[in-house]
Amino acid sequence: MAGSPESPTGERDGGRAEGSGARPGDPGALIELDGTLNLRDLGGWPTASGEAVARGRLYRSDRLNGLSDADHQRLSTLGIATVVDLRYREEAAEHPSRLWPTVTAHLEIPMAGELANQRSLVDRILAGELHGITVDDVADSYREMLTRHARGFGRAVEALLGPRPALFHCTAGKDRTGLLAMLVLATVGVADDDILADYDLTNRYRAERRIVELRPSFERRDLDIERFRPALSAPVPAMEATLAWLARHHTTAEAYLSGPAGVPDAGPRLRQRLLGSSAPGPEAV
Repeated sequence: MAGSPESPTGERDGGRAEGSGARPGDPGALIELDGTLNLRDLGGWPTASGEAVARGRLYRSDRLNGLSDADHQRLSTLGIATVVDLRYREEAAEHPSRLWPTVTAHLEIPMAGELANQRSLVDRILAGELHGITVDDVADSYREMLTRHARGFGRAVEALLGPRPALFHCTAGKDRTGLLAMLVLATVGVADDDILADYDLTNRYRAERRIVELRPSFERRDLDIERFRPALSAPVPAMEATLAWLARHHTTAEAYLSGPAGVPDAGPRLRQRLLGSSAPGPEAV
């Protein structure tokens, strides 16, 4: 967005995503706002039962600190009542969310991961503390978060099970948010290929733009940004490896949620919430 604030490391607080992505009406279509780059409905994806994930019930996003008054009006029409913030406390304090009138529950469920905080990560790279990040590093970070923060993911899912529309987010809407989206979609029967497609949309909506903005800062320090691309983007092989790890160690996402994450009857409850006809949210506009 022209004129949006920019940090010393080049990160803008808002603006519209450019480039190709899901078309309006397709699963994963971008909800264009002034203050986010990666906000979308989690609905629309087909499931093994033949039903599609209901629209207007769950939304995923990047951080919410840059929302405009017009964004507030748009989000209010969606009826979103619960917001789950997965950022750790320092991130949330630095960029506090601007919430809108329909939000009645704002839960902070901090999840820290070595590569999750993009601002801290970029600062460390520019300071010369890191010399490259691989897809395997990202996959390792995802497995660590799923192991270390199992109860946090469980709390987040419990919060999303309420009767009214809910939104979950982190900073970029790709790592912690991507993992939670994966757990939810897998549990209700969305195929791995579609889970990976949902994850990959972050690259089109946010990550590629972010890399373009950061490139001059890297070049001024003679750093090759491509050596860090896996951490600045949503590398599909990392999520693919995470799905395989989940299958090996927990059999299914549903078993993970009902087991180490501590969500009783996670599968039936999420399927009722997202595939049933009860408590539909407002239609996205």
